[in-house]
Amino acid sequence: MSAWLCIPSAKPVAEAQLCVLAWRDQNYRVALWRDQEDAVDCDMKLVGKYPGYAGACNALVRELLAHEPQARWFVCAGDDMLPDPTRTADEIAAECEAHFRGTRGVMQPTGDGYGAETIAGSAFIGREWCERAYGGNGPFWPEYTHCFLDNELKEVATLTGTFWQRPDLRHKHNHWGRMGKPMPRYLAEANSPQHWERFQRLYMNRRAMNFPGHEIMRTEGAA
Repeated sequence: MSAWLCIPSAKPVAEAQLCVLAWRDQNYRVALWRDQEDAVDCDMKLVGKYPGYAGACNALVRELLAHEPQARWFVCAGDDMLPDPTRTADEIAAECEAHFRGTRGVMQPTGDGYGAETIAGSAFIGREWCERAYGGNGPFWPEYTHCFLDNELKEVATLTGTFWQRPDLRHKHNHWGRMGKPMPRYLAEANSPQHWERFQRLYMNRRAMNFPGHEIMRTEGAA
């Protein structure tokens, strides 16, 4: 099996490399979106103007779906999160495969607390789920750029009967506010009241309409 961490990162090279190494230590492969080519060593990299979190993660997942047939699970998280230290990527992937009887599912570790149980903010997202939801264009609705996309992912996976929360697994979230550090400057817009209000409104409008466009596509021979 193959589990990939798929994230955009605007951190300096040294800090981004530490993130990559932490996940590689647990046998994940790592795909990054970077604004420009640099020395960060990872397993796959896309480079270009940042399209927002949803756009970047969707592009990374689509690239892996197209070119990595062994990629079975995709973890879309933040570059301030750490993998569960008690199980390797393959062990967790195998448990997900057994639970969902394949890769049509979304599993969120909730053992860290810090709101992990309210969203799907660092979920294992299965290959078949990515191929069949949202028209196969990626695991997130593309209009989101930072906030509320993980709220929608949780609700859509719940709505389609494909969501699993695991309090026995922990993705530690070293959020700047939690760690008592100043907010990175590149997060200023994403943490502004205007951003929050705009994407909360998008989320609430889509929720009221049952999240149009999320529908799970049928596959040939499916019941």
